[in-house]
Order: sequence, then structure tokens, then C-alpha cells
Amino acid sequence: MNEQKPPSGRDIWNGVREELRLNLYELPYSTLCPTVYHVYLHPEDFRTIAGIVPRLTTELQQALAGEVERINRGVTRKGRRMMGRLLQRDDLAPIDVPTGGWSISITADYDGELARGHIGILSSLNLPAPAAYTGTPTTRIVRSVVSAGRRTSATTDVPQVADVRTDSETSPRGARARLTYEDDEGRHEFAMQKDSLVIGRGGSAAWVDVQVMTTARVSREHVRIRREPSGGFLIQDVSLWGTSVNGEPLPPAVKTAEGVLQPGAERELPRRARVGLADAIVIEFEAAP
Repeated sequence: MNEQKPPSGRDIWNGVREELRLNLYELPYSTLCPTVYHVYLHPEDFRTIAGIVPRLTTELQQALAGEVERINRGVTRKGRRMMGRLLQRDDLAPIDVPTGGWSISITADYDGELARGHIGILSSLNLPAPAAYTGTPTTRIVRSVVSAGRRTSATTDVPQVADVRTDSETSPRGARARLTYEDDEGRHEFAMQKDSLVIGRGGSAAWVDVQVMTTARVSREHVRIRREPSGGFLIQDVSLWGTSVNGEPLPPAVKTAEGVLQPGAERELPRRARVGLADAIVIEFEAAP
């Protein structure tokens, strides 16, 4: 039985580019595109490119910028034929270029969801609320697996948590809190800029705001942190192996008779705290003054 060859950098780019093209969202005068891409490979495949992941990530970001520029050139009257070849249409409004660029991560799939030679891509696109009524904006998450030119995808629209800011909170200095931790890839700082966070290993079937690279004792979705309107914080365990705050265990998540993991009860999170994810990682949490 022949194993598939590890995906090349070109294979990964082709998968990311198709993810962009297939998940555009049209507005009357502009078009939105996914801005966040998590790419997953079988651990053996990832090992073959681990040394060039930073360079590959940078080139993928540059390639996405070039692809959007090329498509937008095709939107002009002169280039409509080229646009039609790219997207099988000629009436698309120009694609917005994200002001902060594209966020791309390439990691190994340690959950056994991908076979050798397969590429898992999890993309995220923030959608506005429907214009016809006061609705809730959503985040469209697309999970795709690419192999030998074939693609399977599943789409989920997740409501965005209301993120009301005062004038003093419109800059990075207005972050609600700061998280500092160290995982297998080094030391990290994360500024909490919205009112809820999900922390965990993530994966091709799980979306997290803060992705930690560590052992499987940290669940793909491990803990949730939520800021109340009063300015206080709540924390909730959603893991298999438990979460602690300053050494005290949180109420654990519990499996139902059907095998569904139900989150544990929320508890108050002190404004300065050490949050332990199982026995693998400690996150230093500090709320903004």
C-alpha cells in the first residue's frame, strides 16, 4: 500500500487559495474574504516542513495579498475575462483587503483526524449583521480537508459576542486583559480585545481564540473566559482533564449519558490569576486597570 506524498508548499498554497475563492461574501459595493487560516498536517507530514514553517507562512500571506490584487484587477472592465476564468463570474465587487493582513498558522494535527498527504484548513470570515433588521453579526467558520485534488467542507456560522468599546478602548491599550503563557513554541502574550475567549489546542474540528501548542492533556477547547458588563471576569472549564485558578480546581466539565461533554459551572476569575490547563500549561491572567 503506497502512502501519499507529504503535501508540498505549493499544495498548501493551492488549498488556501481555493479556500479564499470559495468563501467570498458579497456586499453591495464590496466583497469580504476569510482573513484567518489554520492549516493542519499529519504529524509526519508536518515534520518534513517544520524548519521552514515561518518562511512558508510569510509567503502564503504574500501570496494571498497578490491573489486578491489579481482578482481585483479582474473586476475592472478591462480585466473581466480574466476574472471570469478565476471565479466563473464577471459581476463581483472588489474584495476588501484586510487592514491587518492575513493571519495564517501551520501546525501538526495531533488528534488523528488527518491521514498522510491530507491538508486540513480551518478558515474564518466575520460577517456583518443582516441589513434588513438589527441582527447579530456572525463568524463563518469553514472546515475543509484537501487530498489529491478532492475537497470536503463543512460550514458553521457562530454568533459573535457583543463587543462594545468606549473611546478609550479603541486602541491596544484598551485591551480587557492580558494573557501570558509558554508552550512548546515559546513564550506568548495575548491581548484580550473582546468580551469572551476560548482557549485550547484547537484543531481542524475546533475553533479557539488562543491556540496553545502542547500535549493532548489540554483539550482542543479547554477553558472559556468571559467579561461581564460590570467589568468582572468569569471562567468556565470545558475540558477532559480539568482547569485550575491559583491552584484551586474549577467545577469540571461532565459527560452526559449520551457522551456529550457539558461545561462546568462558571466561577469568578480574579483580576490577577494563574490559570492551569490540566498539568501542562499555566496562563498568567491580568485584567486591565
